[in-house]
Amino acid sequence: MVWGRRYLVLGLIALSVILVLPGCTGRKTKPKGSVEGKVTFNGHPYTEASVVFFNQETGQGSSANIQPDGSFRLPERIEVGTYIVYLAPKMEEDPAAEPKPVSIDKTVPEKYWSESTSDIRVEVKTGSNQFNIDLKP
Repeated sequence: MVWGRRYLVLGLIALSVILVLPGCTGRKTKPKGSVEGKVTFNGHPYTEASVVFFNQETGQGSSANIQPDGSFRLPERIEVGTYIVYLAPKMEEDPAAEPKPVSIDKTVPEKYWSESTSDIRVEVKTGSNQFNIDLKP
């Protein structure tokens, strides 16, 4: 009878450890938000690039091709925080397609093509986020 009680106690302790340890890893799920919006240049929809959101604090980011109407939607939710927004050459939508040379649109100021020079900052919050990115000449 004593051995049965010991095994029961040890089993309960083991079960408690198994249930508690996953919460002790130090990794917490950070809140995230979805991001979509529109990119304009000189007041007109801009379509000749991808838009990139980059968080300098965490090193995390995401990007999406800009659609023909200037709209974009990041494919996954991103952690809340401050992001630098900049342009990059459009991503190939068909992975089986023949690779094309990469180039940037020289009609848009160069500062918008790099995270180190872009002056566009946005604050992503929990939930749905809508950003209008207005590129200035």
